[in-house]
Amino acid sequence: MMKKLILLFFVLVPFLGKSQDIEQFLLAGTQDASKLTEQYVNPVAKGFMYGLNNGWYSTARTHKKLGFDITLVANLAKVPSKDEAFLFVQSDYSNISLVNGSSEIQTLMGGNNNTTLAARIQTDGGDYKLTEFSMPDGIGNDLPMNAVPSATLQVGIGIPGIDADLKVRYLPKVKTSDLDVGMFGIGLQKSFSKLLKIDKTPVDVSALVAYTKLTSEYDIQNKSGLNGSAQLMEFTTNAYTIQAIASVNLKVIEFYGAVGMNTAKMDVDIKGKYDLEYTLEGTGMTVSEQVTDPVSVNFKANGIRATIGTRLNLGFFKIFGDYTMQEYNTITGGIAFSFR
Repeated sequence: MMKKLILLFFVLVPFLGKSQDIEQFLLAGTQDASKLTEQYVNPVAKGFMYGLNNGWYSTARTHKKLGFDITLVANLAKVPSKDEAFLFVQSDYSNISLVNGSSEIQTLMGGNNNTTLAARIQTDGGDYKLTEFSMPDGIGNDLPMNAVPSATLQVGIGIPGIDADLKVRYLPKVKTSDLDVGMFGIGLQKSFSKLLKIDKTPVDVSALVAYTKLTSEYDIQNKSGLNGSAQLMEFTTNAYTIQAIASVNLKVIEFYGAVGMNTAKMDVDIKGKYDLEYTLEGTGMTVSEQVTDPVSVNFKANGIRATIGTRLNLGFFKIFGDYTMQEYNTITGGIAFSFR
């Protein structure tokens, strides 16, 4: 039950579910394997990062002294069509070539693949070891709107004397049989309504600066298609956002909007020992090789953003939804229990 709850809040499921398929990239050699992993996984990583920077607010108003809220947020970051596939260019790789199928390869957020790649890697003795592997299918068609989902839970509390809310996202390091996840996020939303002398009107203006860090380890040893030991995937994500927010409170309904900047980075490492098998060219003999900590890649997501949204105020219970225009346009929805 705990594992399912963790995976609901930090939706690395699309990546983790394909870990066994991604392992076969190691047959291409560490350098080419890192490049293939980066190309194949890129839209999931970027969608997750863009989602992580969403959902910090649903109004420009800040709490009164010691007011607080508890908010559950869900996001869908839409993958642009240009990122659903990538073009395989043989000159970009050292050891692999296209055997058959399309050179336009579907990413993890794309459709089905029919591409087979061949690896030809020179040994220390000057001979060549050979193998082939097929590119795994994407799962974009299995997700709503071909969008990367993510979710989080956060708490906000009014800070006396400075017209600001402190917002916290926190999950202590939690371990299950094969998943280890922890998260910490902190944000400050400062109101400028009094300074602008609009605090007696339905209009509010504020600014937000926020940071989220998520770390996780996924033990892939039991599901691995390759022999070895201590096999796992590590993820470290750091996301920052700064935004200017405005809202209009019409009592039961409220409208809000924001403009700002995002920056985020995700590091993905495949660690452990992996036993790889090849055929020695010209002999038909099987040769084996073991690699250790073979892949380390990083992904970045940066750029401007603009958000429009609305919220229903049903006493202390709030329902909100918004749309963010950015590289991966994102739909956000949530519920909050807010006590002013």
